[in-house]
Parts: sequence; structure tokens; C-alpha cells
Amino acid sequence: MIEPRIVLAGMGPKLSGLTWESDKVLRIGRQTNLDVVLRDHSIERIHAEVRYQGLRWMVRDLAHNQMYPTLVNSHALTGKDQALATDDILQFGKLQLRVADVVVPADPTPPSLARTPLPAGLSGTALPQSPIAASGFNLLIKAKTQQSWDKALEIVTLDPSARPHQDQAMLALVRANHHLTHISHLEELLRSILSDTIAALNAQRGSIILADPTTGELVLKATVAPKLNLNAPAKPFSRTLVKRCFDLGESILCEDVNADEALVLARSVRHGAMASVICALLRTPRNRIGILHLDRGFVEDPFSENDLYYADAIAASVAVGIETAQLVEQQREQFIETVTTLARAVECRDQYTGDHTRRVTDYSLMLAEELKLSANEKYQIQIGTPLHDIGKIGIDDAILRKPGKLTQGEFEHMKTHTTKGAGMLDSMKHLIPMIPIVRHHHERWDGTGYPDHLSHEQIPQIARIVSVADAFDAMTSDRPYRPAMPADRAFLELVGKAGTHFDPNCVYAFMRLRQKIEGMMQTS
Repeated sequence: MIEPRIVLAGMGPKLSGLTWESDKVLRIGRQTNLDVVLRDHSIERIHAEVRYQGLRWMVRDLAHNQMYPTLVNSHALTGKDQALATDDILQFGKLQLRVADVVVPADPTPPSLARTPLPAGLSGTALPQSPIAASGFNLLIKAKTQQSWDKALEIVTLDPSARPHQDQAMLALVRANHHLTHISHLEELLRSILSDTIAALNAQRGSIILADPTTGELVLKATVAPKLNLNAPAKPFSRTLVKRCFDLGESILCEDVNADEALVLARSVRHGAMASVICALLRTPRNRIGILHLDRGFVEDPFSENDLYYADAIAASVAVGIETAQLVEQQREQFIETVTTLARAVECRDQYTGDHTRRVTDYSLMLAEELKLSANEKYQIQIGTPLHDIGKIGIDDAILRKPGKLTQGEFEHMKTHTTKGAGMLDSMKHLIPMIPIVRHHHERWDGTGYPDHLSHEQIPQIARIVSVADAFDAMTSDRPYRPAMPADRAFLELVGKAGTHFDPNCVYAFMRLRQKIEGMMQTS
């Protein structure tokens, strides 16, 4: 059988004598890992691609700059792919290439639509159906599989010749199960699973969408896109396909309708959009819990049916752990509500600190995010910060509610709220990790704080974060002996005491959040 082939030849002084040849695709642009690298300021990083599809060689414009659209024989491509023939002249930016040779096989089944053989022991269905609209573009459902939970995992026991991606898929499965036993926070778990699955199946992006346990609504929980700009407006998943996959209880493989000119995408959604999509059903032996959504772009080869089976096996493998993590997350949320109620009880005793713990918690979580703390450290802050003044339950009312400034003796008694609070938490197993916040949020960077006179890195980072947030809110809140300080002056106070009272790194990170914090203060 004759294989498809295209040869492009360079023209002009910069490209004369150069040729490029392929039997599948030629990706064109300035980016160094492309098939045709063109060094010119008029060329974009990914400018265009030439691909064999539907018994024709087609050129597709991927450029964003309207000044330099892709031209075929001096005619601009206006939202449509263009079939190529020998001696056609292609222009990318200011550079030109000639189609030196085009070979199209007589076989009526184009390679891009040829079905990949099913692995032995698994069943699936090829579905040459009409296109369906999905997130602003049209896709063909190429294949689907509806394996039981245990059957889906049999793919890893197949003969090696039937599983060309075995090594990558096995690694993803092993790492996924490692994450299930070592990561306790749902968000971090989902992102880790996505990162490994994307690497194993060479996807450009992955998302996990979970069904809300109460409402049943499908909600996006995590997206990882190592090959894309996450700030791009493109949707991270197709809601249409996700709903179809979940409602029917089957994993599906879709491809874009490249060969149908009536369904070609508009320029605004072509670059970096979803050209090939896998929706793998996340299910346990008992329930459907969500969807693993993977996609590839137009400059990548489409997913194969084997990719679908491996994605399906990964989805079945990780679903039980995700379901367990969801239950743990629900317990945490209930625990947070209990802790928050307890914190309000402390505030009720001190009439001058209403909503203080809520604001300090909000500021601390923002600062933790800015400093890129782990999910576990952020959880410690979320629970520990509302309790940072829990020891005030043991402070005499006469001192706690005194309208004037405290005497030295009274202040020494007030300082004991840190050790009293730590003692209270010490008897509760689940609150022990939060003790550093309660005991050390009044320590100072230079070692002059209390109760243990710790300095620098000796002070736990979560306590240093709460210290900055606590001081800022105290300065910007009314007290019986002074009015609230303006926010701009409070920020200056923090900067002035960075390196003495406060960890400088925490202060400078807090300053980066100034605009958000001032916005919160105006709406509270």
C-alpha cells in the first residue's frame, strides 16, 4: 500500500535549498520543537500546520496576527482548511514554501480514521455517528467503552504486545495509588492524579469533574494544563460531553470533524482548542462519582482507542480513593464549622474583638496562598487561626473587658492566653497540629516576643503568618483606648517592623496582597 507523503521546499534567500517531508503532519512556526522551524519576526510560535486527513493533505492557519495570515497561492485562509496540491505556494508571515510533492494513497479508509485494534479481552464500540456540538465546537464520537469497575483494570494484565503504552499507564496507576495513600487533601490529590495521567497519555490538559454528593450537579474540581496558558479564556472541559458520559455511564473518545468544511472552527477558538477528547467515567463498584476529562489540540495526533482504555483503567483505579477523600473533606468542613462556633464563643466574651478571628483567618489564608504553602499547612491555618485566642476563655473578665490600657501585671496575665490555649488543644488529638499557631502567634522575629522567646526560623511558619494577619487587624480595628488606624498607616507599620517584630518574607508577601485586602475591608 502506498503511504501518504508531502514534501515542502523552501523559497527565497532564507529558505532556498531546504525541504521538509512527512507522512502525517508538519507543524510550522518559530517554536524550536516544531517540524518546520521558521526564524522570522513575522512568524508566530505556532503559525500553521499541514496534516493528512480525509484522503487529502490540508493546511490549517493557527496564527493570531491578522497582519500575517497563512496564504495559499496568495489567498488568505479565512476560517477554512485548504486542500493542497503539487506546486501550491504557501506563505507564512513573510516566508514562502512550495508544495514540491504530494502523495495520496488510493485506500478508501484514511489513516486518521482507521480503528485501532482492541486489546484482547476488552470490548468497545466504534461509533461513526453524526457530529454533536460540544463547548462551541463539533466532535465525532469515535469509540466508547462501558466496562465494569474490575473489568476496566484488566487492561494492565494483558499481553505486552496488546498494550503499547503499558509502561506509562502502569506508572500512572502506581503513582495514582501512591497519592491515594500519601495525600490527605482532595484538591492536592486531584491535581497529582491529573499531572501523572496527562504525562502518561500525552494530553495537553486534564480536568476532574465530580458530582456534588448533595445536589448531584457536576462541578469542576481541578484542572492541570502544562502545555497551555491557564489564563486563556478557553473552557477547560466540554460540559456536553461530560454530562453525556456521566448520564450514560460510559467512557468515550471523541475527535473533531476535520474533514467536514462546514464544521471548521472559527479562528477565535481554533488555537489550543480541543481537537480530541477522552471522557473517562470515575466510578466505584457502587457509584458514579465524576469524570476524568483529557484533551489534545489541533497540533497533536488524536487519542487512540488504546488511550481510551488506559484512561478508563486509571479512572476506575483512582475513583475509590477520590470518593474516600471526598468523605474526609466533608468531615473537615463539619469540623471547621464546629471550630468556628467555638471561636465565636471566645469573641462573645470580648466585646471589642467582634469578627476579629474571621478577618484574621481570611488574611492568613490569603497570605498562605501567596507563600504557596502546602494543602496541609493551609488546613492547619484554616482550623488553627480561629482558635488562636481560645486561651482567652481562661482570662479574667475584669482584664479581658477592661476599657483602658492594661497595667504591667494585667498584661502579664493576658499573655498567658497563649499557653492556656495550647494546653486546651493538647488534650484534643485532632487539634494538636494547630498548637504552634495558638502558642506562638505572639512570638517576634527578633526573639523578644512570648511565651518562649523564639526567633527567626524557630518560630513555626504558620504562626509567623498569623502573627502578621493578627497585628494588621488589631491595628485597623477600634479599641476602647484608641480608634482604628487607617489601612495605609497599618501597612507602613508592618513594613517598619519587618525584621524585628515580623518575618520580613511574610510582611512583603502581605504587601503584595494590599489591593485585595483593602477591597475586603471596604466590603466587610
